[in-house]
Amino acid sequence: MISHPIDPDTLQTDFQEMSVAPQILPQLQRMVADCNTNPDEIRDMIRLDAALSAMILKTANSAYFNPGYHIDSIDDAIMHLGFSDVYQIVTMLAFSDLMARPLETYALSAGHFWRRSVACALAMERLARKYGEDPGAAYTVGLLHAIGMVFIEKELQEKGARIAFKNGLPEDVAIASEEMVIFGTNHAKLGSEVMRRWGFSDEIVMPVCYQFEPSDAGRYERMACLISFAKRMIGTIVDDRASGVVPAGPDPLLIALLHLSKDEYQKVVLALRQSFAKAEGLVTDSKPRKENVKKAMESKLGYGARRIRF
Repeated sequence: MISHPIDPDTLQTDFQEMSVAPQILPQLQRMVADCNTNPDEIRDMIRLDAALSAMILKTANSAYFNPGYHIDSIDDAIMHLGFSDVYQIVTMLAFSDLMARPLETYALSAGHFWRRSVACALAMERLARKYGEDPGAAYTVGLLHAIGMVFIEKELQEKGARIAFKNGLPEDVAIASEEMVIFGTNHAKLGSEVMRRWGFSDEIVMPVCYQFEPSDAGRYERMACLISFAKRMIGTIVDDRASGVVPAGPDPLLIALLHLSKDEYQKVVLALRQSFAKAEGLVTDSKPRKENVKKAMESKLGYGARRIRF
């Protein structure tokens, strides 16, 4: 019997504390992925949102990307970073506050969920290149594959309900099964519904929805399968000992599935760890971001306090 039913239609999905309206990101992703898109269209969209502009300028001048001189122009920042990196950076930073909160329902401490989501995104991007899938779409799928957990947590808090899973890691199939019994849905299906509402295409929504049943994903089966691969790599990318999670060693099954030697796999993991360290550095370097965004909205970047809604 479902004890705490959750209806996706009643969810509040437009978080005012997000520095970028989530509806912007699907459009930006599609524009970046389409080789026929005029670069001026991408720049124009970014210029329309002060938060996007602030993020990109801050990132271009960060220790990881700075070319040796200060970048003051949005155009110069985009040119320096490249459109693909701009999309990934903006997406990662846009969701960082939302995903950095502790999720008591899943026994995930503050920052733990975000770190694992970013690691999954980086692994998905790498795997997508190997298997001929769109790396940008794969990155988004990896980053948001468990976003439904955030909405389940929020819904329970608003209802004053308290549920605690012993092991709440998003990759745990048992968690998804327990969620179905308790809520009538699971974080994969709920998250995909939220993403669809934000405007993401089936290319991203379907793999998230069917990450635990890839064979049901139809033409998106391969991407759904890649999520299971990427999730198996998270423990080797992220050092979460502070959260009580023992770092995982090489995964023999995954090495075999990827048709890699142990040494090749270790090189991939090392590269992903370096990318992950850069991602963590960007978020640290972007704090306190809310103050930066507020200043940007009031500065010459500004378009007032208006935020784009669709």
